[in-house]
Amino acid sequence: MEGASGTDGSGELPDSSASFGPLVVAPPFLRAAQVELPEEKPDPTLLPTITLLERAVSRGSDPDELPLPQDQLLAGQYKLIRKLGYGGMGEVYLALDTKVDNREVAIKIVHPEQAAVAAGALAQERRALVDLSHGDIIRVFNYGHHPHPKVGDFLVLQYVDGLTLEEVRARAQVNPAEFGGGRFHEFVLAYGVRILAALGYLHADRPSKVYGDLKPDNVMHDGTTTKIIDVGSVRAAGLPGHATEGFRAPTVGPNGESTGQDDLFSLGETLRRLSGLGESPADLAELGCLDVLSRLGTPDGPGAPGFPKADLMTAPAPRGVGLLSLARVLHRATRSERAGRFATAREMEEQLRGVFRELRSLRTGMETFEPSPLFLQSSYALDGALGSAPPLARWAAPDAPAPYAPPSPAEVAQRLPVPRPDPHDEHHAQLSRLADAAPEALLQHTGDWQDSPEVHLLRCRLRLRIPGGRTEAAERELRSAQALIGPERAPYDWRLDWHRGLLSLARDQVATARDHFDRVFAAIPGEYAPKLALGHCAEHLDSWHEALTFYEAVRLRNPSLGSAAFGAVRARLALRGERAWDDAVRALDAVPQHSRHRTAARTAAVRIGVEHVRTAERPYETAERLREVLERLTRLFHAHGLTDEQARVRMTAEVWEAVRDALARGAVDEAGLDALAAGADVRLGLPSDEPGLRKDLSRLYLALAHQAARSTDPEDAAVAETLLDRAYEVRPPAFRHHRDSPWLGKRLTTWLRTIAHTPSPGKSADTSPPGRNASPETNTRTARE
Repeated sequence: MEGASGTDGSGELPDSSASFGPLVVAPPFLRAAQVELPEEKPDPTLLPTITLLERAVSRGSDPDELPLPQDQLLAGQYKLIRKLGYGGMGEVYLALDTKVDNREVAIKIVHPEQAAVAAGALAQERRALVDLSHGDIIRVFNYGHHPHPKVGDFLVLQYVDGLTLEEVRARAQVNPAEFGGGRFHEFVLAYGVRILAALGYLHADRPSKVYGDLKPDNVMHDGTTTKIIDVGSVRAAGLPGHATEGFRAPTVGPNGESTGQDDLFSLGETLRRLSGLGESPADLAELGCLDVLSRLGTPDGPGAPGFPKADLMTAPAPRGVGLLSLARVLHRATRSERAGRFATAREMEEQLRGVFRELRSLRTGMETFEPSPLFLQSSYALDGALGSAPPLARWAAPDAPAPYAPPSPAEVAQRLPVPRPDPHDEHHAQLSRLADAAPEALLQHTGDWQDSPEVHLLRCRLRLRIPGGRTEAAERELRSAQALIGPERAPYDWRLDWHRGLLSLARDQVATARDHFDRVFAAIPGEYAPKLALGHCAEHLDSWHEALTFYEAVRLRNPSLGSAAFGAVRARLALRGERAWDDAVRALDAVPQHSRHRTAARTAAVRIGVEHVRTAERPYETAERLREVLERLTRLFHAHGLTDEQARVRMTAEVWEAVRDALARGAVDEAGLDALAAGADVRLGLPSDEPGLRKDLSRLYLALAHQAARSTDPEDAAVAETLLDRAYEVRPPAFRHHRDSPWLGKRLTTWLRTIAHTPSPGKSADTSPPGRNASPETNTRTARE
C-alpha cells in the first residue's frame, strides 16, 4: 500500500460517486519497515519515525501495467513507473516529474470508458482541491488531459510512501512493544490531533468543506508526518459524496450529505479502531463507566477475561483513569446525535490534548502540564488544615486523631477551580477582569449588569461563598442561567452540571454531586477539574481507591496543584498500604518550589513525619524518622517559606513533643538525643539532653499560651490555661528562684489575665512573656500589678 491519493485494504470497490474513491490493493500485511520511537516529550503531535525498508520506486516497473509506453511521457512531463492501486473511478501510478528534478509524484487517471461520468466529478475535484495547502493533506500539484485513449483526464498528486493507519494498527497489534506498549495510545491521540488540524482547516474554509470519508486507510504515516491521502471525497458541507459504511455518522444523509461534526464522528471511530476499544462506539460507554475504576490495578482489571472488550485492545490499556478518559473522549466524538458530539475540531483537539497529557503522566510519572483552556487554576490547596501549623486547639486534646480529615463538602464547593468565562458571552471581557474579591462586593458590583448565562453562573458561585448563605438563592441563579442557554443546548452544556455539582456539595449531598461531576467528566474528559471534584466526592463517600485514582491522575499531570497532592496523601494514609507514609511524603515533595502551595506541602510533610515517628515500632526507625523530620523542619523554616513566627513556634513545639515522646518510650536514649542534636541544624536549637528539652518545651508552651491569650477565638483563649499547665508539668524542677518574685504559676496567671484585657498591645502594659529572657525586675513588676 504505497498509495498516493488513497488506499483501501478492504479489497472491495467503493461506490461510484462524485469522488474517485479510495484505492484498492491487497489485504493488509506487515511490510518491512523500521519503527523508531521518539524521545519523551510533552508534545501531543510527536510520532514515531516509520521508514519503509523497500520503497515502491526501487521495485522497477512492469510495462504491462502502464497505460503508456515507457518511452512516452504523460503530457510531455511525467514518466510513469509502476501501478500503485485502483479505485472506483480510476487508477493511480507512481511517476517521475521530469521537469522538477525527477521528483516522485502520483498520477490519478480516470478510466476512459467512465470519462463522461467522471467529467463533472474530476472538474469539481480539480477546482476544489488544487488550492488546498495544509501540511497534513496531500498536495494536488497539477491536472491535465492526455490524448492517449488509455489516459484522458488526470491529476498530479504529492507522493507519499508509508504505512496507512490500518497497517499501523495491524503492526502494533502483532508487536505492541515496537510502539512502546501502552504508549501506542498516546500516538493514537497524536494522530487525532494532527488530523483535526487538517479537518479544522477544511471546516474553516469559505465555503465550509468536509472531508466526508475519513478512515484508517485514508491516512498515511510517512516518516514522522501524517497525510490524508484520498482528497477525492472533499466537498462542500451538505453536498452528496462518498462515505464508507462503518465510519459514516448516523446523521450523514442518504447520499453522503455531511457536516463538520460528521467528520468528527468518523475521526472518533478511526481512533477507536486504532486503539481497539471495543467492537463499536456503543462499547465505549461501558469502558468509560466509573465502575471500571474499582477493577483497575486488580487481577480483574484490563487484560482479564471478564474485562469489557479487553481482548480487542491493540496495545496494553492505559494506566489508571487514563483508560476511562480515552474511552470517554472517543465516546463523545461518536455519539449518535450531533448535539452530543464536539462542536468543532478545535474543541475536540483540546480534549484529545488533555487526555494525551494524562496518559503520558500516568505512564511516565512525569509532569505534562499545559494551562487548561476551560478552567482557571484554583489558588486554594484544599489541604484540610494538614498544610498549616497545628491549631492551638490541638493542645487541648492531646489524644485527638491525626489531622487527615478532608475539607468539608461546603469548603470544596467554594474552592474548586472556576470555569473560564465563555468567550461568546457578552460580558466575557468584564468577567475576565474581575478579581477574586469578597462575594458580597462582587454581587453588588454585578447587580446592574445585563443578564447573561455567565453572569448568573458567577452569581451562583458567589452566593455559595457567602458565609452562612442559603443555597436557594444560588439555585435560582442557576435556573436563570439554564433558561438563557435554552432547552436545546442546556442538556449538553457541562457548565450547568458543574454548578449543579457545586450546589449539591454545598448542601452536603455528595452522592448527587458525584453524578453531576461524572457528567462533566464525560463531556470534557481531557480536563483535570472534574477529576479533582470526583476525587473529593470519593473521599467523602469512603471510596478511597477511587479517590486516589483521580487525585494521582491530576497530581502527576500538574504537581503544582496542591489540592491533588493533599488529596492523594489523605487517600494513601487512609488505605494504609505498606509504603503509605513514604508515598504520601513523596507526593508532597513533588509539589515544586515555584508552586504557591509549596509551603503548605512542606509543612504537611513535617506533620506527617511527626505522626510516623509516634507510630514507629523499632528504635532504629524512630531515630531515622526524627532525623528526617528535623531536616525537613530546617528547610521549612529557612528554604520553603514558613516565615510566620507564631506558626514556627507551633511547628517546633510539635516536633519537640515527638522527640520527648520517643525518649519516654525508650525509642531514643540520652545518647541518641545527643546525636540528634549534634546532627540537627544549629538554627533549630534542639537541646542535647532531656532537662534541656523539657525546659525548651516549657518555654514553647508559654509562647503558645501567649498566642492563645491574645487570640480572638474563644476556643483558643480556653486553651491558655491548659498550655500553662503543660508548661509547669514539663519544666524541670528548679533549686532557686528570685526571692522578690511570687510563685511562677501565680505570676504567669496574672500576666495572662493582664494581656488578655490589654486594649492595644504594646501601649498600656508590658506584654513580654515571663520566662528565661525576662528580667527579675519585669517579673516582679508584673506580679505586683
